[in-house]
Amino acid sequence: MKWLPLILLLAATSAPLQVVDDTGQKVVLTRPARHIVTLAPHATELVLALGLESRLAAVADFANYPPALRRVPRLAALGPLDRERLLQLRPDLVVAWQSGNRPADLSWLAAAGIAVYRTEPRHLADIAAALRKIALLAGVPRVGERAARLFEKRLSAACASRRHAAPLRVYYQIWPDPPMTVGGRHWINELLQRARLANVFADVPAGVIRIGREAVLSRPYDLLLTARPATDPNPQDAPAVAIPPALERPGPRLAEGLEELCRNLPTPASAAADRLKTPLLRN
Repeated sequence: MKWLPLILLLAATSAPLQVVDDTGQKVVLTRPARHIVTLAPHATELVLALGLESRLAAVADFANYPPALRRVPRLAALGPLDRERLLQLRPDLVVAWQSGNRPADLSWLAAAGIAVYRTEPRHLADIAAALRKIALLAGVPRVGERAARLFEKRLSAACASRRHAAPLRVYYQIWPDPPMTVGGRHWINELLQRARLANVFADVPAGVIRIGREAVLSRPYDLLLTARPATDPNPQDAPAVAIPPALERPGPRLAEGLEELCRNLPTPASAAADRLKTPLLRN
């Protein structure tokens, strides 16, 4: 009987590590991932939030955060994947982006027998779940739980000062010409709601959408959110606030970006609040 604890420990450490990714596919490893390749910036940020920088074998060549990544090898992934280079790296886990990486490359990875965790977050809860699951695949589930809880806690506290503020209609300008914005199926809407902001295109059942200038003019808004408020066209001449860079990717830095956004929001003018005929946000 004195060997029973050791037997149980050996059985636990040899058990396969298994999760289900954002696309519903099973990802199974026989041992914790030690050589990880990420094929999108937000995927890299998930790994960094877990403190696993030393396990990064390579990152997508368009990743630019943080400066420490300059020491990590780059892998061409914005266009065709550098497949030969990836095979040379011998990764035991690839963290990819379902809608951002080429379908042919994702299929090739699966055919090559390389474990792939496909990220496709549609809600903020999916980001916390990804932290937990990738940590499990890396053999550090407790680290993943801490990182996920920290992310959730920061999200909850980010806009505490605006919980009782009058809601404002916003136009979220991804690109000025041709105009691009987000519909109601984009994860950015959850962040806007936490900041007491209402997307004027939330009724459109889509993610990123291209619209006409007439559509922008037809929907009154109180605030313009844009990447370049000093130069981008502002069709309704509303106050403009810069979109923090950390809000541009569906990763754990969203909490940081939401904090910055809420710090930068102007105090709603009574005239702007009066234009809201019906409540746009719920507590």
